[in-house]
Amino acid sequence: MKLTVCSVHKAIPDEQELVRELFDVGLTHFHLRKPSHSKEEMRDWLEQLNDSERQKVVIHSHWSLSEEFSLKGLHFGATVIQQMSGEECKQWMHVAKEKQLTISSSVHHQEEIDRLPIGFDYVWLSPVFESISKQEYTSIYSAAQFDHWVKELQEQKRTTVYALGGIQAQHMQELSRRGFDGAAVLGSVWSAINGLQDRALIKERIKQLTVACKTDPTS
Repeated sequence: MKLTVCSVHKAIPDEQELVRELFDVGLTHFHLRKPSHSKEEMRDWLEQLNDSERQKVVIHSHWSLSEEFSLKGLHFGATVIQQMSGEECKQWMHVAKEKQLTISSSVHHQEEIDRLPIGFDYVWLSPVFESISKQEYTSIYSAAQFDHWVKELQEQKRTTVYALGGIQAQHMQELSRRGFDGAAVLGSVWSAINGLQDRALIKERIKQLTVACKTDPTS
């Protein structure tokens, strides 16, 4: 099973230092999602990492910053894909391929899956379980429906599928059995984290998640 971590939406004191802790214990994909950040604020955030660290970061907005920094990839949420023209989407896919960046998206139901073009490296499918970070964020769909969508995305869209929503270490083997290729986590890493005083806790959490992924029999 593959693992990626997404940032919280709000600012956290010494956030970049905490992200370094994640990288130090083996994380290779970090999704930076700050919907309220301006381009300048996103640039300032990225400038506090070094080059090798930025190469593990996937950005969810202000994608033109990929012209300024060597990054891991570009992520386009389902709403963004819906608002984009087909030509604009193709242009960003071309940029990603040209710069050897990953390109990813998020889906929550059938209409978004149908709208998703072929060519994305991976897709987040959510909410698989009840969210840890968003109260009352749970799915109206069954596990069987999600499992059907996993196969549809893999076979028809030819992409890797990550589970998102309420993911914890004990879920990894179940997710693998259900056909998911990996997991994206947020609340299981960031809940009750307030700064560097919690660095030991965040390291322990990511270690547990990483070990759970590596001990999965399909890893």
